[in-house]
Amino acid sequence: ERAVQFRHAVYDSSYQDPKAQEKMTEADRLFAEGRYSQARKIYKKLADNQGNPTDLAERARFFQAECRFHEGHYPEAVDTYHRLLLDFPAGAYRRDACNRMYQIADYWLNDFRDELARRKDESGILYWRPRWPNPFDRTRPAIDQEGRLLETLNNIWVQDISGPYADKAMFWCGYINFVRGNFQEADHCFSQLVKFHKDSPLLPHALLYAVQAKNAATGGPDYDIRRAAEALHLIHMAETSLPEFTQDPQLSERLRRAKQAIRQQQAEHDLRTAEYYERTGHPGSAVFYYELVRRRYAGTRYADLATQRKEHLLALAQAGRPAPGNDPWAILQAKWKEWFGDPQPAVTPASSQVPAPTAPTQSAPPLNPSSPPTSATETKPGVPNPLPGDLPDHGASVPPSGKMP
Repeated sequence: ERAVQFRHAVYDSSYQDPKAQEKMTEADRLFAEGRYSQARKIYKKLADNQGNPTDLAERARFFQAECRFHEGHYPEAVDTYHRLLLDFPAGAYRRDACNRMYQIADYWLNDFRDELARRKDESGILYWRPRWPNPFDRTRPAIDQEGRLLETLNNIWVQDISGPYADKAMFWCGYINFVRGNFQEADHCFSQLVKFHKDSPLLPHALLYAVQAKNAATGGPDYDIRRAAEALHLIHMAETSLPEFTQDPQLSERLRRAKQAIRQQQAEHDLRTAEYYERTGHPGSAVFYYELVRRRYAGTRYADLATQRKEHLLALAQAGRPAPGNDPWAILQAKWKEWFGDPQPAVTPASSQVPAPTAPTQSAPPLNPSSPPTSATETKPGVPNPLPGDLPDHGASVPPSGKMP
């Protein structure tokens, strides 16, 4: 018997252990006595042995992670809980493992909260700052604590999407990325929360952050702004289906500013499209887009600028001297006709006085991460405020500040 046990121990880690239940009882006794290190070794052997019954192996893996948790080895505990979820995705300890992982993640979030309080007077995106790790602190990862935090929060949501902490985990995941300026990832997280957690108390705030993240993720009016159209769709959904935005004046004002920021970026995008056609020597297309800006954004400075540019191009066309743009061949042809060709009728005084207006400019005030996020009307046109405001009031509508037991 000893030879068989030795062969199994050396060559095969999966065998049917007749004393598995006795070993489990002994490990439970050590765990109850607080001798976690000794109990953890027994639990690990039972969980690694694939020849043991499934329920026994699952229970052994969970209590192996519990030993790590009570010893204060939180990174190792998170890894063990995650391995349990991967090996037994529909097991009996899935919900308990996710709850423990959120407790640890919330403990790591305290450093992020302290950083926000410490850097509340800074403007701009709060980029991550490295710090010297404490090699004697087993409760935190030695390196890349924020990366491990985001990974843990995402695993909680993936493994238990209907759990009590799934919406809070996804909210924090999106909020951290939003503060760091990772708007595309923040957009994904907040959009997932809005889509799958319609009964969450964090839904109104997540929707606002999703709108701002989508508008900021475009990269500005010079790029594809389909995300801005998606953000506008979210605003229409909020106005029609969420009573919080009509009952809370502050939320209603923030939603109005976000909508104004999106329309401003769309207007600047269309205006720059018209300027591109004018610059490349396509006055007909430029006039079309200027007219589009006039009709879509009537009453704004973009509409006034489009009107001036359209009248200027039409005056040149009526005079028989359409703008050649920056095409060298078109410019050479225009100059040749002007010097050697038939004399062209002069531009009428009214049309010749049409100035070539310049693009609107607007200064950007300093951004404060501790104040509510504002619209692009307070920043550079087309570049929305990249920083979030205060989190919702602590209580049922916001992930609580974590204190480890």
